[in-house]
Amino acid sequence: MSESTLISVSYISKATQDMGVLALMRLTDQAAQRNKKLGISGVLFYENQHFGQILEGPRSEVLKIWEKIQADPRHQQVRLLKMEEITARSFPAWSMRFFLAKEILEKMPSLTGVLDGLPEHDIELLRLMRASAE
Repeated sequence: MSESTLISVSYISKATQDMGVLALMRLTDQAAQRNKKLGISGVLFYENQHFGQILEGPRSEVLKIWEKIQADPRHQQVRLLKMEEITARSFPAWSMRFFLAKEILEKMPSLTGVLDGLPEHDIELLRLMRASAE
């Protein structure tokens, strides 16, 4: 796998503390600016202290961010859902699209039952996160 190969990394984690809307918006804005510079795209969900995220882009850049996420003190119980080589992006126009619980309830009510950090929901969560691009 070459350094320029596109990969996708998806994970779920629990926030170490409940994050307010302003903190989440700041986090998303910083991520979007950084991701745009690095050629990374993706989607981030947050509900009830749980994050679900898919990152996609150049292998070396995505892996650097994945390492930072695992070491980030705002995350605990970080669990990799899937890491795979991809030929095309699912979220090419989104340097970081963010969905809060309210949007999840309105646009993707099926996500509320699976964004809970339970391993038995991993496959369904991943499917629903990818479907958000449609």
